[in-house]
Amino acid sequence: MNKKFSWKRFGRVSKSIAASLIALQAFSFAGIAGNTAAAAEPNVVSTWMWNPYLIQNKDATLTQLKEHEVNRVYLFIDPDFPATYYKSFIKEAKTRGIDVFALSGAPNWVLPEHNKKMYQFIYWVKQYNSSASPEEQFSGIHLDVEPYVLPQWSENSDAVIGLWMDTVSGFVEEVKADTDLTVGMDMPVWLNYTDVRDGYGGRTTLSNWFISKVDQVTLMAYVDNAKGITESVQQEMAEADRAGIPVLVAVETVNNNEHGTSFYDKGSAVMKTELNSVIETLRVHPSLQGYSVHEWDRWIELKP
Repeated sequence: MNKKFSWKRFGRVSKSIAASLIALQAFSFAGIAGNTAAAAEPNVVSTWMWNPYLIQNKDATLTQLKEHEVNRVYLFIDPDFPATYYKSFIKEAKTRGIDVFALSGAPNWVLPEHNKKMYQFIYWVKQYNSSASPEEQFSGIHLDVEPYVLPQWSENSDAVIGLWMDTVSGFVEEVKADTDLTVGMDMPVWLNYTDVRDGYGGRTTLSNWFISKVDQVTLMAYVDNAKGITESVQQEMAEADRAGIPVLVAVETVNNNEHGTSFYDKGSAVMKTELNSVIETLRVHPSLQGYSVHEWDRWIELKP
């Protein structure tokens, strides 16, 4: 699934002064800690694996994941794919220090006529975990629903936002009804510009509303430089800090044909340098858990 963020559509917001202050705070904190390199290491490095058939060759795939320092995989669920492959892969992944989350989602899941597909996904994961041994079970469940690519969004975005909020609420409620799975979701970085009812008689940002509902958020900061990434996530990081919700900052490696949104033409070394800078700058936020790279198939094809 190709997740796009258009700066042209939503505009650039200049936060260079705030970014500079945060960078200064990070520098000062590093001096106190006395070990900048160690402190900058992310706790979680994750990726989306939309092609589950890669796990048929689990040894090669897991070796590559470890080479890329990945310790969490969002693995797409194909209900027609034999569960034995998932079990074998997850069991071996855990022995190598890699957690596996069940992944699925589609933009139209927010629409009433397609919403049942989300519940079918949840039921599949629950049934799978109940039939698997502890070492074969998914550690979490991850939702990727991006309704802003639907034609209905341009026709009536307020209505679609309402459906999106209902979808996420329903997702969390159904998962948490009888499991302790970690619930995560993907979120674009411009939702802080949308104002919604907070459910308590007041107003809040849509980003804050989503953050308050789940256990973990992956911010899709699809920009190809550290400065742009850190500027784009400032408000969401502050909201997550207040909520006590872990955040992963994500980057893109797919060619979106949108200038400045992907590392596909810059290579893995440049991406790693920029991500290290992001982690160093943002680690003043207690909510920062690490980073994520979209997507695995494209990541491993990047030039050095």
